[in-house]
Amino acid sequence: MNILPKWKLFLWKLLHNGIATKVNLGRRGIQLSMTCDLCGAGEEDIQHLFRFCDIAQQVWRSGSLGIHSEINETMSFKEWFMFYVRLFQRQDGKNIPRCTYFISTLWGLWLARNNRIFRNEVTIVSVVFAFIKIGLDQHGILQQQRRPLVRLLHPPEGNTAFPPGFFTVILAGVEDRGPISTIVIDGSWHKNTRNAGMGWFLENQHIPNDRILGGAQARTAESTLQAEVLVCLLSLRWASQAGIGRVTSLSDSHRLVELLHSDAAMDIQLIWTLAEIRRIGKTFNWCCINKVDRDRVQDAHELAKAASTYLVSFSNFPSSSNCS
Repeated sequence: MNILPKWKLFLWKLLHNGIATKVNLGRRGIQLSMTCDLCGAGEEDIQHLFRFCDIAQQVWRSGSLGIHSEINETMSFKEWFMFYVRLFQRQDGKNIPRCTYFISTLWGLWLARNNRIFRNEVTIVSVVFAFIKIGLDQHGILQQQRRPLVRLLHPPEGNTAFPPGFFTVILAGVEDRGPISTIVIDGSWHKNTRNAGMGWFLENQHIPNDRILGGAQARTAESTLQAEVLVCLLSLRWASQAGIGRVTSLSDSHRLVELLHSDAAMDIQLIWTLAEIRRIGKTFNWCCINKVDRDRVQDAHELAKAASTYLVSFSNFPSSSNCS
């Protein structure tokens, strides 16, 4: 479901009875009163807090869904939850307002309960509705954000502080301790199909029959940036398998080099890949990634474009005598 990440985590805990209600805390050996702080009329477990508590019943009945949460009391919370989610999705489709409102109501009840316990604030129905509205507003902001950076065909290359070829990240080693193999890399991405292509080749390797020393691979991706990060990882894996000890990769992606320089938070789709690039990079005697002009990676771009368009994949390795 296309909902707030914190809602997803909350629902996962809720459906696995892992949320910290008083009954659950008591089962873990914590000494406390089990009585519900909102109504004082029952033990605070998941069923009571979100369905049978007087406050919860008033919120459900008064809300736009008009649910009588106390009906079908023999149903487990998970069964009750899935009944309404499936009902709304069957009637209206996925990610529709009724389903979002249903989830925001659960979230609002939980926030109101926590405010009562940890801040000693009075909980009335209007307070819960205020939390529901805040949740819906945050969900609306999420829907309006179209992940502008991830969807770009080419991420902005706005940093002009370094001339092409001088913006670099060194992952391992010292440059002046032997010959270095140069790998040219590029990624390609089709926005409509989400097909991505990654292409790379070993520069200045003279072999017969125009055989390319390098590779190409087709995958699906969410952006050109993701394709650029993937091709960096794939090319370093290829270089490691080829027995290359000292390697410099040439890329036209300023953003790739920038991300490898930083440990700041970023798109979750890139975190693991960047971490793996750093890990593999440290296995070389020398490894660095250079930002260069797009013209410099044109041949790699053609490989990547063919991979993304025709779903071409291949990998050719040099002999060990050709590698540094």
